Amino acid sequence: MCMQPTLSATATYNYCLAKWLDEKLKPLSLKRFTIKDIFDFSDKIREMDIDPKHILVSYDVVSLFTNAPLMETIEILVDNVKL
Repeated sequence: MCMQPTLSATATYNYCLAKWLDEKLKPLSLKRFTIKDIFDFSDKIREMDIDPKHILVSYDVVSLFTNAPLMETIEILVDNVKL
């Protein structure tokens, strides 16, 4: 089994920028179909009435959006963030 190390980034040079960006971008991602973490997913899936014929599919977002155009993505985020 492959284990990923957990590293603290609080002392890094870009921590304050990342924290600021997180605060600005988080409201944009709070949508009806957004799951914030595994605990939220667990709570929501228990409440659902799922047909036995349905299939649950999960996408790896990192792999799914590898070809998103960087500059266009940044422009969209900047246009939608309220400073």
